[in-house]
Amino acid sequence: MKGLSRFNPAKSLFFRVFLWFWLAALLIFLSSVWLAKQLDSEAKYQPLSPQQHKDLNTLTRKLQNQIDKRNGNVELKKLLDHVSARNRFGLILIDPSTREIVHNIIRNRRLKKEMFDDFNQQSAPLMLEVQGITFVGPSMVSANQTDYMLFLVKPRPGGSFRVIQHEYPEVFITFIISFSLGLCYLFVRGLLNPIAQLSLASKRMATGEMGVRVGAASARLDEIGQLGRDFNYMSEQVESVLNSQKRLLADISHELRSPLTRLQLSIGIALQQNETDMSANMLSALERIEKEARQIEDMIAQVLLLSRLDNQLPVENLQSVSLEQIMTPIIADARFEAAQKNKELFYQADENVSLHADPQLLSSAIENILRNAIHYSNHHIQVKVSVQDKHLVWEIEDDGNGIEESQLDRIFEAFYRESTARDRNSGGVGLGLAIAQHAIGKHQGLIQASNKPQGGLLVKISIPLVWAQ
Repeated sequence: MKGLSRFNPAKSLFFRVFLWFWLAALLIFLSSVWLAKQLDSEAKYQPLSPQQHKDLNTLTRKLQNQIDKRNGNVELKKLLDHVSARNRFGLILIDPSTREIVHNIIRNRRLKKEMFDDFNQQSAPLMLEVQGITFVGPSMVSANQTDYMLFLVKPRPGGSFRVIQHEYPEVFITFIISFSLGLCYLFVRGLLNPIAQLSLASKRMATGEMGVRVGAASARLDEIGQLGRDFNYMSEQVESVLNSQKRLLADISHELRSPLTRLQLSIGIALQQNETDMSANMLSALERIEKEARQIEDMIAQVLLLSRLDNQLPVENLQSVSLEQIMTPIIADARFEAAQKNKELFYQADENVSLHADPQLLSSAIENILRNAIHYSNHHIQVKVSVQDKHLVWEIEDDGNGIEESQLDRIFEAFYRESTARDRNSGGVGLGLAIAQHAIGKHQGLIQASNKPQGGLLVKISIPLVWAQ
């Protein structure tokens, strides 16, 4: 149906431009043809040239000689074919009394008897040009006890195009329509294809592919080419700004780790040396500082991991690994964490298969999603793993409150927390799902979230068992 929308004038600039150009071109073509035909249809009598006189006399003499050899009784059509076979003219015989026409013109020309009436009123042979054909005559020939007017017929210079135009108008009209359609289509496609390239590039850029550029469109020398060059400049600037931000974030994270490590060491030393002499409030404050320091360290580690995943480098530690090797430690840790919160985790895998993956990276993605499900579930978490169409598919469900439909696509954005369900105390800093999405993307996979009809969230992960490296 998307292809058909291209031909909807209300929605398609391509079809509107194409239709107007085609109609305009067709109107110009047909108007020109009609005007030429009107001018060409007027009879134009002119005196014969010396060569035309010679041709007429020569063919008249040859034809009469052939008739005389047959004692005046001949089949005129065959005789005309015989005589004109050695000449470059067609031949027409007209009986002046009955206006009967005998000719050997092969093409499907409908000869009008009225065209030759005016010749009877002329005192000498003339040349008549009408509808792309030159008639020369008449001269008199006697056959079968009847006097005939002889005319020589020759197409006027103009070639096959003129012949087709006059003798096969339906073919000519079909040619004009087809030619104008093709010409206008090529013109409009050349005009609008760069716009389609820009549209595709902008969509790719919106999905996060900041290195996209338009090639052919920017090479044009017109306004569309300028638009393409402006788009390339814009994408370069956006890519540069985003890369600078990523580098800044990574650099800051690296720089924070050293003072944070010293802070944690200082807190540990303080707790060990003065634990007996500290008041309860002071001890509680130090423990709180230590907890916050650990959270900051975890956040920095996540930021650095996200920064590494966000670059264009391929997976570093790709290897063949079994599903059991990946899932056994993850499920064991998840069940322990769920039990601490009085929640139950169910795990089901159809079969133990092998896949190509970075075990640490893939485990991190699954663990982030699973911990998120444990955190927001009410009582139960369910994990199913199956093989579907040469893909390994994880379905991680919880029985929590779910997420607003309008927010489902945003939960995989870095530092995003749904305001109605997450805050710093309950949902971390919003990096876990972003890391999971990038990690799955590195494995050429997909990750999607949806609300279950009975309540709760379903996160579906799909990666190919074997994928192009």
